[in-house]
Amino acid sequence: MSQAKVEEHKEEKLHRKQIVKKQKRNRFLIGLASVAICAALAVWIGWSVYGKVRTASQQAAASKEKVVTPIDLSAIDNYTSSLKSSSND
Repeated sequence: MSQAKVEEHKEEKLHRKQIVKKQKRNRFLIGLASVAICAALAVWIGWSVYGKVRTASQQAAASKEKVVTPIDLSAIDNYTSSLKSSSND
């Protein structure tokens, strides 16, 4: 039993640089994947909010009706024509 532990320790010591390198690479890849997932999640949430706000503003703009008020300008026309005729006399 003790001999097996000694052999295992020798094997680990022999390949320690490769093991550490592999562990560092795995930590880096996990960190990179985490950042990519968080960035994708943030973009997705932002795009969803933007789409809902844009849709809501378009619906609000469509629901507003223009109010048209008819104006009778005949009194002003009569007044200006009377001013022109009095200035010509």
